[in-house]
Amino acid sequence: MNFHSASGLDALGIREILDADSRPTFIIDLNPERNLYARAKGIRPVFCNAALCLHERLLDTILRDNSYEELDHQEKQVYQAFINWATSVTTHDDSRDVFPLTFHFAELLWTGSTVRKRWRLISGNSSWRAVGPLRDLSLKYPLEAPTSLPQPRNFQETLESLPQPELTQSEAVTFTEATTLVSSIKPRSNKSVFYQGRSRKSSVPARAPTRIHSIALAAPKGAVADWTVPNPKGFLSSHLEFARTIDWANTPLGPMEDWSPEFRQAANLCMGNPHPAALFWGTELTMLYNEAYAAEIAGIKHPSLMGTGFFGPFSELWEYTGPIFAECARTGISVRKENDHLPIDRHGILEETFFSWSFTPLYGGTDRILGFYNAPFETTQQVLSQRRMQTIRAVGDCTARAKTVKDFWGLVLDGLQDYHFDVPFALLYSVVEGEGGDHLSTSAASESAIGQKTCRLEGAIGVPEGHAAAPPLLSLAQSLEGFVPSFREAMRTREPTLLHAKDGTLAEGLLEGMKRRGFGGPCREAIIFPVRPTTGDAVLAFLVLGANPRRPYDDGYKAFTNMLNRQLATSLASTILFEEEIRRSRDLVEAAALEKERLAQQLDLQANRLQRMTEFSPLGMFLISLEGVLREANERFYGMTGHTRDSQSGMSWMDFIEETSMNTMEGGWHRLANQHSPWSGELQLKKRSTRPVNLEGESIDYWVLFIAHPEFASDGSLRSIMGSIMDISYMKWAQGLQSRQLQEAQETRRQQNEFIDITSHEMRNPLSAILQCADDISSALSDSGGDGTLLSEEILDSCVDAAHTIALCAQHQKTIVDDILTISKLDSNLLLINPVITQPEAIVKRALKMFESEFQAKNIEIAFQLHPLYSELRVNWVAIDPSRVLQILINLMTNAIKFTASSNERRITVALGASLTPPGESEVQIPGFQYVPSNTINANVTNPEEWGTGDILYMHFKVQDTGCGLTKEEELLLFQRFKQASPRTHAQYGGSGLGLFISKRLAELQGGQIGVTAERGRGSVFGFYVQTRRASPPSGGTSPHPMSIEHQPSDQVLVNPTVESPSHDTYGVTRSVAHPKLGNVRGRARSGAGLDVLVVEDNQINQKVLVKQLKNAGCRVSAASDGIEALAFLERTNFRKEDGLKLTVILMDLEMPNMDGLTCVRRIRQMEEIGRMKGHVPIIAVTANVREEQIVTAKKSGMDDVVSKPFRIPELLEKVKGLMAAQDREVLV
Repeated sequence: MNFHSASGLDALGIREILDADSRPTFIIDLNPERNLYARAKGIRPVFCNAALCLHERLLDTILRDNSYEELDHQEKQVYQAFINWATSVTTHDDSRDVFPLTFHFAELLWTGSTVRKRWRLISGNSSWRAVGPLRDLSLKYPLEAPTSLPQPRNFQETLESLPQPELTQSEAVTFTEATTLVSSIKPRSNKSVFYQGRSRKSSVPARAPTRIHSIALAAPKGAVADWTVPNPKGFLSSHLEFARTIDWANTPLGPMEDWSPEFRQAANLCMGNPHPAALFWGTELTMLYNEAYAAEIAGIKHPSLMGTGFFGPFSELWEYTGPIFAECARTGISVRKENDHLPIDRHGILEETFFSWSFTPLYGGTDRILGFYNAPFETTQQVLSQRRMQTIRAVGDCTARAKTVKDFWGLVLDGLQDYHFDVPFALLYSVVEGEGGDHLSTSAASESAIGQKTCRLEGAIGVPEGHAAAPPLLSLAQSLEGFVPSFREAMRTREPTLLHAKDGTLAEGLLEGMKRRGFGGPCREAIIFPVRPTTGDAVLAFLVLGANPRRPYDDGYKAFTNMLNRQLATSLASTILFEEEIRRSRDLVEAAALEKERLAQQLDLQANRLQRMTEFSPLGMFLISLEGVLREANERFYGMTGHTRDSQSGMSWMDFIEETSMNTMEGGWHRLANQHSPWSGELQLKKRSTRPVNLEGESIDYWVLFIAHPEFASDGSLRSIMGSIMDISYMKWAQGLQSRQLQEAQETRRQQNEFIDITSHEMRNPLSAILQCADDISSALSDSGGDGTLLSEEILDSCVDAAHTIALCAQHQKTIVDDILTISKLDSNLLLINPVITQPEAIVKRALKMFESEFQAKNIEIAFQLHPLYSELRVNWVAIDPSRVLQILINLMTNAIKFTASSNERRITVALGASLTPPGESEVQIPGFQYVPSNTINANVTNPEEWGTGDILYMHFKVQDTGCGLTKEEELLLFQRFKQASPRTHAQYGGSGLGLFISKRLAELQGGQIGVTAERGRGSVFGFYVQTRRASPPSGGTSPHPMSIEHQPSDQVLVNPTVESPSHDTYGVTRSVAHPKLGNVRGRARSGAGLDVLVVEDNQINQKVLVKQLKNAGCRVSAASDGIEALAFLERTNFRKEDGLKLTVILMDLEMPNMDGLTCVRRIRQMEEIGRMKGHVPIIAVTANVREEQIVTAKKSGMDDVVSKPFRIPELLEKVKGLMAAQDREVLV
C-alpha cells in the first residue's frame, strides 16, 4: 500500500465523508450515561449530514421537535417503532450493532451500523416497491425455472401485466451487492433519489428500461452460506452453534473438516429448512436435524439425539422404522407415510403421536445411497380429533335408543366400549334417593338434600367386578370409598374434573388391578363427568373415564371432554323428556279409563235429569228427521205451535209458521240439511186463539227464536236435526219500541245541536255590530251636550249611518228567524201555499232587479231567456205562490253569484219555460241533469177552490252559472238540511246550508221538484218546476196580493245597493280612511290611543262597524277580509322589516272564506318558530263560536286570547291592553 495514500486517507474525517454521501444520514450516541432517549419524544442526533439537512421535510419527520403531539395514534406507533429500532442493540454478540439490520420508515429503507460500540450511523436508502403482487420463493416452481416444467400461469400474467415506466437516469435506483433477493424492472443508476446535485458522476452509461424476467442473486449480509466450514461468516443461530459444538469426530460422520461437499450441501439444506427436517447418514443412520425438528419432534431427546442413531434416544422407533429404512435402501424409492402412528418419548412420557413423513434416499454425488432425508409433519391433533369425534358420535347413536333413564346409563357404556385408547376404563354411577331408590327426576334432584342421595353403580368398562374403585352403592354425603370425594367436588363445579395421582386428587390404590385396555399400560389420570341434562341443573349421574396414558391433558383433550359432557347432557335431556312423555301418556290412559267409568255413571244420571228438564223447560224442544218428519218434541213445543202429535207428515211442522217468515225458515232448513251448519232465526208464528199482549193489553205478533243444530252419525253422515224454539214476542215488541224511541231521541238531539250551533253563530255575528253602533250613537249624543243646541251635521250623519247599520243587522237577524220559522213550519206541515194571480215573467224580473247592483259591483253578466214552449202555450197570467217561487229563485241566484264572483268568466243565465205535464229529466235538454228524488211531492196542490178552474200548467225555472261547479260526490250532499257541497264550502263562501233544503221543500209543496247538474270548473245548472193554473188577468192588470217581505230569503237583506264596497289596496287589505266629517266629533275618552290594530273580518258590515268604533277610540286601524289578506298585510309591518307599518295587535275572526282564522294563526306561529317574524305577534280571536271546546281549540292553534261576540269596544280594548302588559312583563323577565 502506498504510504502517502494511506496517510491522506487517515486525514479524512467522518463528517467530511458523510457530508459527501448523497444518502440522508445521521449519528446518535448510544452512551447510556447520556440517557438521551429515556424521556425524549423524538430522535436526538449528534450529527446530520448535508443531504439530510437540505431535505427539510424528511429532517422534520425524523426529529419531530414540535410536531409529535400533532400525530395521530397510528402515526405515533410507527414513529416510536423507528426510535426503538434506531436505538436497539443486538443480543447475539457484544458488537452493540443494530438489530435487525434494516427498517422501513418514511418510504425509505434505513440501515444502521455501530462504531466503537457507541456511535450509531443510520442511513436512508431508496426502498424497492413491488408493482404487482409478491411471490413466495418457496413455491413449487421457481420464479424462472431452468427446466421444462410449466410456470404457473397467474405469475406469468402478473409479470406481463407489470407497468413499464419510462425512467430517466436520475430516477433509477442503485443496486449494490447487498441488495435484497428480489426482482426489479428498473435499470441500475448511480444517482441518489434525494440529492441528485450531490451525486457523483458515473461512467456506467444509462440503459433504456427493459422487461426483466429474473432476480438479482446476492450474498445477504449476516446470512451463513455454510455453517460447516471452520470459520463461517454471518450470524449463527443457537442451534447452528450447538451443532458445531458436537464432537463429530467421535461419530460415524467424522470431523466436519472431512465432510464431503455433497454432505455439506445436504447439511446446509437441512438446517435452512424452516420445517422439521433431519438427515440419517451412513449405515448407522447417524442423525443431524434442524431447529424445528428439535422443538417439534425430538422434545426432551434433544440435545442428546444429535449425532446418534437408532441405538440412542430413538431406539424405541427402530422396531418400526428399521424395516422401512432397509426397504428404501434396497429399492432406492422414497417412502411416504400418512398419519403414521409413532410412539415417541419426547416430553417425559411415551406419547401417542402421528406423523405424515417421507424418507428420501441421498446419493451424495455417488452411485450408491449414502443416507436419507427425512421431512416429518405431525398430524397427531387431526387424527385424535377424528377419533374423539367418532367416540362422541357413538355415544350419541347409542343413547338415542334409550327409552328410559335406566336404559340410558347402560347405553352410554355401550357407546364407549369400543374406544380402548381414549377410554382405558369407565365407571358410571347414577344418583338415587336412598338405598335402592329410583333415579331422580330433574325437579326432585334439585330440591333434595345431598344427605339423602346415594350413588348406585350402573356399569363399568375395564374394571373387574368387586374392585375397590367400584362399590355397588355409595352415600354421596358420607362415604369416603371409591371416587365419592371427587364426586362431591364435581357436583359443586358442575364441570368435568381431572384427577391426578401426583397432586393427591386420585388415590393410587384405586387404579391398581384394573384391566389395561388400549396401550396396555397403567392409567395415571381419571376424568369425572357430572352428568346433568341441559333442561336442569341437577346432577343425575357421575361418569369416571380413565385418561389416555399416552396423551397429555392439553387444550385438545379438554375440548374433547367438554364436547362429550355436552353430548351426554343433551342425550340425557332428550331421554328424560321422552320418558316423561311416556309417563304422561300412561297416566292419561289410566285417567281416561277412570273418567270413562265415572262418565258412564253420570250419563245415566244426566239422562234422567235431561228427561225431566225437557218436560219442565220453557223452551219447545224437537227432533226432526232428514225427511222433515217431527220425531220427538216436548209438551212445550206442541203448546207453542198448536201442532198435534197425530199429524206427523213430511214438513208438517212448518204449518204453524207465518207466510212472511216462510222464506226465512226454508233458507234455514237448506243450511241445516244441505250445508250441515247450525242455524238460528226469528220466525213469526200464525195467529192462535190466545195471542201475547203488551203492557197496555194490546195484542202483539207472536215471534219465536228458532235454534237448530245438525246431529251426525259416527260415520259423519247427517242423522237428524235437533233444536228448540223460544217465545220472544215481548222482546221483539220491546226492541221495536226501544229502537223507535232511540232513533227519535237521536234525531231530536241532532236537530237540537244543529239548530243551536247554526242559530248561535248566525245571531251573534250581527249583534256585535248592533251593540257597537248603539254605543256610537249613545256616545255621540252624550258628547253633544244638553244645552239645547242643535246637533251638528257631522254627528247626525254618524248617528244615521250607525242606525242604518243597526237596521241592516236587525233585518239580517229577522231573516234568520224567518228561515228558522220556515224550517219549523215545514217540519210541522204548517207552511201553506197561497196562490196569487200574477205573471211568471214578473217574478223572474223582480228577482233580477233585486240583484242588479250586485251584478254590477261584481262585474257579472246576466241574461234572461224564455223557452219557445212558453210562448207557444201563450202563458200570461197564472195562479201561483210568487213569494215561494221568488224565495227559491233568490236562493239559487245568491249561490250563483257567490260561486261565480271569483271565476274568470262571470255569466249567469236565468231561463223560464212551461209545459202541460210534469217535465221529465230528458225534457230539460241539459246533459246530466237529474231531479232530486222525493216522496213528498204535493201533486194535488192546485185542487183547492182558491186556485181556480184553469188548465194546469207547469212553470220551469233554470239558473245557470259559470262558477266553480261541483263533483258528482258533492252533488249528492246538496238539498240536505245544514249540508253543503264540502267542508271547505262554508270556510270559503259562508252560508248555513239551509237555502237549498228550503228550496227543495218549497218546490215539493208546490207540486214540483228541483234538480241540478254540474261539472267541476265549468259551472252549475239548477232547475225546478212548480204546478200552476191558468187564470184571468186581475182587475187593473196588477196582482192584488203583492209579495210580502215576510217571505224574503235570508240572504236578501245583504243585497243592499246602498252599502259601499270597501276599497282594497294592492295587497288586498282594506285600509280604512277616517271620515272627514268625524274628525272633531266626540269628546269621549280615546282609550285606544297609540294602538295599531288589524281587523280580519269577512262580514263587511261587522268589519265596517268595528273599524269605525276602534278609530273613534283613537286606534289606527287596518282591515282584511280573510287570512290570506292578513298574511299579505303582515309582510308590510314592523314584524317583517324595520321600516314597516307599526302593528300592535290582530283581531281575527275564525269563520272566513279562502283562509279561516285558525289556519292563519297557525301559519303565523310557524313563521315565528323559523325566525321569519321579529317577535311574537299578538292575536285575539273575535268569534261567535263560544262553546268551551271551540275556545280551547282556538287557543291551542295559537290565539293569545278569545273575545266572544257580541262585545263592546271598551271590553275589547281592556283585553288588548292586558295582553300588551303581559307581553311587556315577559320581555322584562
